[in-house]
Amino acid sequence: MSEKRGLLRFIAAANFIFAALFLIFSLPFFWRQANVLWHWPETDAQVLRSEVVTVGASGHESLYRAKLQVLYSVGSQPVTSDLTSYESTNYEATLQRTQQFPVGSHHVVRYDPANRSRARIGAGWNLTFFALPLIVSAMAVFFAFGASVCLAIAKA
Repeated sequence: MSEKRGLLRFIAAANFIFAALFLIFSLPFFWRQANVLWHWPETDAQVLRSEVVTVGASGHESLYRAKLQVLYSVGSQPVTSDLTSYESTNYEATLQRTQQFPVGSHHVVRYDPANRSRARIGAGWNLTFFALPLIVSAMAVFFAFGASVCLAIAKA
């Protein structure tokens, strides 16, 4: 019985370590996204190009990107920027995302003041913009939960 408890405690410790690593790994992603919202100005942009491109194949599946080119002004200077608004192995989903940005339409973008041609479309305090850090944080919660379950079983 004590061997089982020792093994469960070891598994719990390993899970807590993984949880901490995932949490630490997610922090720069949260910081980078929040920094865009805090420091990058907003401006109106017009879509010049909107298309689905095939990036390459991973195994037998192709990867599709919704590629956009937008035009906006910073001061009196026109700026063009190439953006990727979505990426998936599902062509239909990527096409659907691309159709949300028809050529000639206007959308709000945030641009990097240090590099004005670097921009983000759809940046905001929403799940889509924070998807990557939230997924990494969810892994931290998953491992922490697993560790807690192992500890609870070991104490029983």
